[in-house]
Order: sequence, then structure tokens, then C-alpha cells
Amino acid sequence: MIALKYQLIVDSCCELTGDLKESLRAVSIPLKMMIGDKEYVDDDNLDIDEFLRVLKTVKVLPKSSCPSPGDYADAYIKSDADFIFSVTLSSKLSGSYNSAIQGKKIAEESGKKIHVFDSKSASACELLIALKIKELIDKGLTPDEIIAETDSFIAGSKIFFVLENTDNLVKNGRMNAFLGKALAMLNIRLILGSDGDGNIKLVSKVRGGSANAIAKLADTIADACRETKGKTLVITHCQNAPAAKSLVKTVKETCSFGQIVVQPTGGLSSMYADIGGVLAAF
Repeated sequence: MIALKYQLIVDSCCELTGDLKESLRAVSIPLKMMIGDKEYVDDDNLDIDEFLRVLKTVKVLPKSSCPSPGDYADAYIKSDADFIFSVTLSSKLSGSYNSAIQGKKIAEESGKKIHVFDSKSASACELLIALKIKELIDKGLTPDEIIAETDSFIAGSKIFFVLENTDNLVKNGRMNAFLGKALAMLNIRLILGSDGDGNIKLVSKVRGGSANAIAKLADTIADACRETKGKTLVITHCQNAPAAKSLVKTVKETCSFGQIVVQPTGGLSSMYADIGGVLAAF
């Protein structure tokens, strides 16, 4: 039997560096962010430092836009793969999934074979799913087997995150302004997560500084994942490598993940997580 040639096509919330793009044989379709009348493209050319600096100094509501169906269709049609797997942001958080589905319909007219996965999450969890698909491809599974295994994996995956501040969530209308100010005044950080269907939910609250929050995040991971042997943990962070390193160290003391991958957040995730945010998916 001749082995099929596969390709991964993801949106830019998947947080892929150049090395990971190469190892996963992945193509990243950028989302766009708007601050006032200036547009930022979430690709390798984005100056994250400048983007976050501007974001911090303005009071206008930052906005984001997902890739168009044409963006996805072009990427699908250009691929020389026999079968394409696509992973997108949660359909509850972005139109990226719907665009990928519409792009799939266009590309299938050219004979392309594509399956689109709704990650039901974002950032670290998108990357986690991409890594899982690559693992299944390397095992020599058929497309149908990979789809079934990945659907099951997505259903069982979890993501938790802690933010140093909630300014950007307030600006984007995802948190009440009064609540955001109250949390800052009381020095309270929130442990947030996904409800399993792609929506953000409150998991717990912790009083104190970053160290307390990271310790609580590590405890949350350990409590939610009783059996970690051989599993992968993906950590993403917005300009907070020390906290990510601390989380890795603390998690290793209580869990036995087979692989821990640490990546910086790209533009879209940084817009919501803000400087200091740390996310963990498994």
C-alpha cells in the first residue's frame, strides 16, 4: 500500500514557530487584528512587542477578523497532499471554523480531500491537537482512523489559563469593566478554562502574585489529569517565559507527562491573554 501524503493547515492561533511548522508540515493561515484604523496581520512578520505596546496605550476596542473562506480554499488547493487536516479556533470564539468549512467546499470541487476540526478551544489546545494529528499520521493510520481518534482526543482535552491582568478582556467586552477593576484592586487572579464546548468558564480564583497563580494552575492541571504518563502538555505564554518555566518545574514534581512543549503566543492570543498570560493544555 502506498502511504498517503498528509498536510496540516491551521489558523494562526495555533502558535506555530518556524521549526514546528516544518516538523508538523503545517501551513498557518493568519487572522488579523485591528487597533483603531491600523491593521496587524498575525503572521511571522508581526512585531509582537510593538503590537502589545500599541494595545496597551489605546482605549479603543481592539477587533479581530478571521481568515476568509478564500484564504482557506487557496491554501487547500495549493497543497500537494493527498489528504488535508485543518484545525481552527473554537467556533464559539471565532468565525475561523466556518471559513475553513466554506473553503473546504470550494477546494473539494478541485478534488481535494479535507477534514476540518473545530478545536473547541484556542492557543495551546490548538497546538496540542496539531501535535496529536502528527502523532497519528506517523503511526500510519488511515484518514478515517485519524479523524475518529482526533475527535475523541478533542472531546477529552482540557485547557486552563491565568492572566496577569484583565485589561484586554475588558476592552474586548469579554469581562465586565467593574469586575476587572475589582480583581486588580483585590490582587485576585482568575484560573479560567474551557467548558468543553468552546466557551470560556471560571475555574477558580487565587489571591496574591504570579507565583501563587502559577502554583494554583499547576494544582489545577494535576487535579484534572490524574493519569499523565505518556501524554503531552502544551504551555503557551505572552512574554512570560519565567512563569512558563516555573509551571514546567512545578508540574514535573506532581505529573509525568511524556512531553512538555512551551511556545510564545502569537498576535491573536496575545491580544486576549495580554502580557504575562500563561495557558496550558493537555
